[in-house]
Amino acid sequence: MKSCCFTGHRSNKLPWGSNAADLRCVALKSRLKFTLEDLIAGSGYDKFISGMATGADTICAEIVCSLKNLYPHIQLECAVPNYAFGESFKDEDFKKFCELLERADAVTYVSERKTYSKGDLMLRNIYMVDSSELVLAVYMEGQSGGTKNTLDYARRKNKEIIIVEP
Repeated sequence: MKSCCFTGHRSNKLPWGSNAADLRCVALKSRLKFTLEDLIAGSGYDKFISGMATGADTICAEIVCSLKNLYPHIQLECAVPNYAFGESFKDEDFKKFCELLERADAVTYVSERKTYSKGDLMLRNIYMVDSSELVLAVYMEGQSGGTKNTLDYARRKNKEIIIVEP
């Protein structure tokens, strides 16, 4: 299997926040869908790993789920940092999180921890990069945080990277 993992800004760092109706969000989803279809049909990618954070991670996971109708062989793995992850999500985000876990072909809890730990987020990102040939990032140049750290790690590991700006 050829694997691609997703990393990207959370909703609060995206220019439109969590407003999925914003035209910029609609345009991003369209670009991501096009990119994913090209990876599947053109490059043979068939496994996609989402870190399941709100924003870019869940947007990409939702697109993979929608593409399963056209490409039933593709798989979605949800890489969840720990068992407490998602508990602080707003109601709608938590509902989406649970629905994606149900639709996933595999769910991997990177840590057995049942309490929040920022360290588990880093372990999840390392797991995703190490398990993939390609990292697809929704990233605005110059931003700091987990997405930048994940990209830096992917570069150190000589992984192929595609950046889609929001």
